[in-house]
Formats: sequence, C-alpha cells, structure tokens
Amino acid sequence: MDAREIFLARHTCVHSAMMNPEGGWKEEDTIWAGLAEHELRRRPTPDHNSIVWLVWHMARCEDVAVNTALRATEEVLDRDAWLAQLGITSRHIGTGAPSEEVTSISQTINLEALRAYRAAVGRETRRWAAMLDFDTLDTAVSAADARRAAAQGDFGEHAAWVEEHWACNEWRRIDFLFWLAIEHNWFHIGEIGVIRGLLHHAGF
Repeated sequence: MDAREIFLARHTCVHSAMMNPEGGWKEEDTIWAGLAEHELRRRPTPDHNSIVWLVWHMARCEDVAVNTALRATEEVLDRDAWLAQLGITSRHIGTGAPSEEVTSISQTINLEALRAYRAAVGRETRRWAAMLDFDTLDTAVSAADARRAAAQGDFGEHAAWVEEHWACNEWRRIDFLFWLAIEHNWFHIGEIGVIRGLLHHAGF
C-alpha cells in the first residue's frame, strides 16, 4: 500500500458509514450506539467533556487543519453554512474552551446536523486526498498556514498557543495530515470510551 491507500483506509475507520459506507468498522457509529440524547449531551463530571462536544471538536480540527492550513481553501463549515444548521455561533476548534461554553454547546448543538457536518468534512478530506500527490506533503507546515486559521478565529482566545504549535517547523505536512485527520480522532475516541463507561455504558 502507498501513503494514499494507507491514509484512506485508516481515515474511514474514525468516521461513520454516513461519511463512507465502504470498508468495515466505523468508530463514529459505535460512539452513538445505545445512548439517549441526554447522555450524548451530558458531562459526567465537571472535569469531563460531553460526547457531542468531542465529536464537534474532532470535526472542527479536521476541517481547519485540512482545508485552511494545508489546502488554503474554504472550510466546509463556511462553504455550506453549517453554523446556522448546527444552531451555535462558535467556530473555533474548542481547545481550551471555558467550561461554561463546553456545557452550552453540548446542550444546544443540533445532533443530526453535527453528524452530517462531520461526515461532510470527512468526505471533503477524502475527495482531496484521492487526487493528491502525497509527495508534495514532504515539506513543513509554515507560519502562514497556521496564521490563516488564527486570522479567521479558528483557535479562539483560549487557544492562541495552537497557532505556534502548528507552525513550529517540526511538522511535515504529511505527518500533520495523518495526525489531525486520523490519530487525533483516535485519541478522542478513546476519551469517549471513558465517558461511555462513566455513563454506565460499555466502551468499544
């Protein structure tokens, strides 16, 4: 398998059948399995996020990293006016958000729209990756790449450090793509497994 095939195979596993019906296991579908809406929105302790907040965070990180930072193109969020459909106003990726904002978004975001938005983000990533020459990703993420995201409010006032982290000149663009579109999602899927346990449901 080449880099494109590896990326596409691994990427589909962290999304849903709504995003891509092909292939096998879809971790996003297991996230929602057997949970009532109030459980999906619940923060089991003040130190934990809700499941819907984490799904929102995963979707935003992939959208911003792939479309704004790597491609310098319009985010899916803006192209298809998703904020209005989601019923929220926050566009930032959620990192460092104050507790009250986490709770507010958890309680108000439209769940059907959230799943549709994340699927749309995943499909756009795959459409681009299917045509991409992966050899072009063997360069560093630049300060300008990160600055584009910061300029449109994608990090928010509590996560200004993310701009520097993304532009630290240690990220190869291919590593950045694999991290923000795949591995970062696995990290939070594991967190969701813990939350499911706290809600007295089986993990994955």
